[in-house]
Amino acid sequence: MGPLEGIKVLDLSRHSPGRYTSMVLADFGAEVITVETPRTAGAPALSFMFTDDTWFRYVGMNCNKKSIAVNLKHERGRDILYHLVDNADVLIEAFRPGAAKRLGMDYETLSKRNSRLIYCSVTGYGQDSPYANRGAHDINIVALTGILGATGSKDGPPIHVISPQISDLSANCQAISSILAALYAREKTGRGQFIEVAIADGMFFFNWVMNIRYLSTGDIAGRSTLPTGSDQAWLNTYKAGDGKYVALSCLEPPLWTNLCKLVGREDFVAHHFAPLEKQQEMYEELCEIFATKDRDEWLRLFDEADVAAAPVYTVDEALSDPHAEHRGIVVEVEHPKIGRVKLLKSPFRLSDTPARPRARPPLYGEHTLGILKDVTGASEQDIETLRKEGVIE
Repeated sequence: MGPLEGIKVLDLSRHSPGRYTSMVLADFGAEVITVETPRTAGAPALSFMFTDDTWFRYVGMNCNKKSIAVNLKHERGRDILYHLVDNADVLIEAFRPGAAKRLGMDYETLSKRNSRLIYCSVTGYGQDSPYANRGAHDINIVALTGILGATGSKDGPPIHVISPQISDLSANCQAISSILAALYAREKTGRGQFIEVAIADGMFFFNWVMNIRYLSTGDIAGRSTLPTGSDQAWLNTYKAGDGKYVALSCLEPPLWTNLCKLVGREDFVAHHFAPLEKQQEMYEELCEIFATKDRDEWLRLFDEADVAAAPVYTVDEALSDPHAEHRGIVVEVEHPKIGRVKLLKSPFRLSDTPARPRARPPLYGEHTLGILKDVTGASEQDIETLRKEGVIE
């Protein structure tokens, strides 16, 4: 039994900010219904997600969920949503500020129908920011919050890491934590509440080391003078003799000492946190040393000497590493259209109530008819009329 069994969640979001949140809640046992837009009402051509390179996004984030396709711009579509809201515990949406109110789906409206509803709104900059109506994707958020400006080398451009989309993941962590806290609070108060998740706010918090450093000392973390993005010899990536890379992080003095002894440069020990010029000198000499052996040989030596290091993997290498295999990072489920699909196992591991995949990802709108009958009592004739009017798919 999942810890959230009996909790009903409506997910009106479309992309990672929101969908990942409901995925975690579903993994914990909540009944999650994703509310899609009928393709006849102008939704993206999601039928292609099963054949082109975007299909994995839908499949990967919808395990354990149910799917209905309802046109919320249609009055009868909104009426269907209202019926669902009456018995829901949580609603997640990621509309631009003001859109939910125009549709009659804002917290003020829905909480009058269901005072226990926990309403989570995810936006780029928040409801009242001067940038509230701007479009926002990961690169925009990490740029605005000072993270992108600290990447790359001093003389080069900022470097945007396309994946993972850290601002989206940060927002989902905000949403998940807030929803769980609100569910606990409701046990005491009997009332739901409004949760505002501003993705940009989360990234300021996510980048707390650089921000607190600046607020406390006035020191702005600059970009590296080295092409690797780090100015520190003890915290860097190094190319081995076979062209593969290792990543080192010897922050603690004992680890740095172990590394220096391993490579025969005990004279470096005293210069662990030396100024930039010495760090560059040590980096260049370590580059020459690491070029003398292949990556895997270095990794073996690092393990023996107790040096904090790891291989710089590609995705395929990472997922086939003994750690990933032993921990069961990849799981498989059966899908009616594309057969066996591989998904990622939830990282949330509770001894008594673990998060786990219980049901395959749904087809687009797969549960529309069943949910309509159960929740609204619609007849076959009613359903056919709704379909003809473009209210459902």
